[in-house]
Amino acid sequence: MRLCGLCAILLLVVPMVVAQGNTPVWRNGAQERKYGLGTYHDSLDLAFKKATSGDGETLVTVQVLPSLHREYALTLKQVGTEIRLLRTAFDKQLWTQLGPPVTGGKTRQQCLDSALAAKVDTVDIPASADTTAQSWSAFRNINLETDTCPRRGKQCALFEDGTDYIVQTNDGRSIRIREVGNSKEIKSENAALLDWVRALIQMANNAQPR
Repeated sequence: MRLCGLCAILLLVVPMVVAQGNTPVWRNGAQERKYGLGTYHDSLDLAFKKATSGDGETLVTVQVLPSLHREYALTLKQVGTEIRLLRTAFDKQLWTQLGPPVTGGKTRQQCLDSALAAKVDTVDIPASADTTAQSWSAFRNINLETDTCPRRGKQCALFEDGTDYIVQTNDGRSIRIREVGNSKEIKSENAALLDWVRALIQMANNAQPR
């Protein structure tokens, strides 16, 4: 189960990454020979990009990574003069398919191959053109400078479960933020970006796929 394995790893690596200012572990997959957090995220990237590589230009993608459910992604794409919203979901949680990143597990290449072969479903969300255009315009006005972790006071707040979001921009940036709920004690890494992600998810949930 992704919950137990992921939390155990994060409890060990997050303070080190924040303290040393190194590349976050989840973005360091190219340095791994065996399956680790970086390879898991690279595997997600491969599968989602493959599934949405059709016509048009990808503007922004939000990967939604719940602890206990299937991963999915929401993608805004420019197709001609229209901005469309796509939803891509794994048929089965990729974390479960790959197995926990433990010693003696799969190699990095085996994980990447499994991700490319994994069954995913991509649907075109019938949100109105005005709504998707407004969402893209709002995103472009957000300051993407983001803290390294959600904070309780000055300290990083750690969670036992929940949902992470990976926001990937068309200029190659990849930003990770955590769903902090309605807690007044915890400050998001980027509150404006989190609000935008929530609105995008709500837009997708309010519309029925074509």
